[in-house]
Amino acid sequence: MAIRLDKAIIRGEITNQTPGLVTGRIWLLGQGEPLELTLQGNALRDLAGCHLSFENPDPRPDPSTAIVATQQHGVVGDMTASRKSRIPTISHEEMLDYLEAKLPIPTRVANTLYLEWFSELNGRMVIETADCHLRISIPDWTMSAEAETLQVRASQANFHAYLDSITGGPNADDDEEEEEFEEEEDDDFSSLDEDELDADPALAHQDPTSDSLIEVNIEAEDELPLDEFEWEQELREADRRAEAYQEAFDRYREHPHRERLIAEAMGWEPEEVEEFRDDWQDVTESLQAQDPDEMLENAGMFSEDEEGAHHPLSRRAMDFALRLQRDAKARGLFEGDIARDHPVLSVIVSIIALGGKLAAALDGTMHGYDPEPGFVIAMLKRAQVPLNEALHALSSIQLTGLPRDTRQWLIAARSELFDLRKDILDLMSDLRK
Repeated sequence: MAIRLDKAIIRGEITNQTPGLVTGRIWLLGQGEPLELTLQGNALRDLAGCHLSFENPDPRPDPSTAIVATQQHGVVGDMTASRKSRIPTISHEEMLDYLEAKLPIPTRVANTLYLEWFSELNGRMVIETADCHLRISIPDWTMSAEAETLQVRASQANFHAYLDSITGGPNADDDEEEEEFEEEEDDDFSSLDEDELDADPALAHQDPTSDSLIEVNIEAEDELPLDEFEWEQELREADRRAEAYQEAFDRYREHPHRERLIAEAMGWEPEEVEEFRDDWQDVTESLQAQDPDEMLENAGMFSEDEEGAHHPLSRRAMDFALRLQRDAKARGLFEGDIARDHPVLSVIVSIIALGGKLAAALDGTMHGYDPEPGFVIAMLKRAQVPLNEALHALSSIQLTGLPRDTRQWLIAARSELFDLRKDILDLMSDLRK
């Protein structure tokens, strides 16, 4: 996903006073040195030719900034200080109450600072905020409407190339006539003559590369079933498509032609976007429960299902998580505000995730389905991730100073996790035979 710097910004400056080049510096909370930007391309018309400085009145720490390279080289995406966005008019705490009550969140439309670029080292970088104080200089040169449209097209091409880097797809050459942009993007600029190019600094330094769509290769089904490695590749490709879609949705979520632009970015037909969006939202909502208590409640419902509805391994993982929860509460480990930060909660949440992945791999067999062994093995490999996360969280707990019975309880939990992993590996071995 894009790295968003909004929260951690202290202050920054961006200049596009040289056509075709954007430079700048951005100071982040917790970082000793500012980011140094050297980017090819231009900002949009409101910032083209200008020096922009901005300051955040309320910078906050953000762990994601730790991976950001100090030297940011790459190409420009969309850069503007006049993007229209809907901003919540209530506090974060009130938003949680509204979400819990399933009420629409009150918003207002505001101008938003939106700075996007594609870093050679960090991928897509975004600053999107309505909170910064801005100062914009008088432009050294003026961008025409035609040049802005070409910059929009180049930014889209850069974004499509970025999605290609996620999905592994090539930036396909499209020999067919390009679809005309709607509204302000509708004009055809192939007829611009050399005098017009020379008169407009932005056009003179603009690479008019046309948008290219991700080429989707659909392989014919093999007569033989896929093995575990081929299924792993299929699942990784599905993950990459989901990540690419999430990036496209994030970039175009406020655009009036969102569906068309997402379809172009993904190389899909418009109806495919709607179908994928519905599936993606269902999966995202089910897997990204924000409240650990809700995850535990859902695990309880899982465990209380009728006998035979779940595979013994997936039920065993959920029962294990619920037993750890009950034991932790009985030992006073979930009292007060420390509950959400306690390592045992991380262990429990990881085991619940393990149970979910085991259910996805195995529960179908309890209902008469006969999935390919390669698919099941590939899914069981994925289940190792939350299992290892649970083991890591357990190992991070300092046993020294804990009561003897609590130490024994944690050691027993670790032993049970190893037993569960052994049984999963044994099942994978049997499937390979």
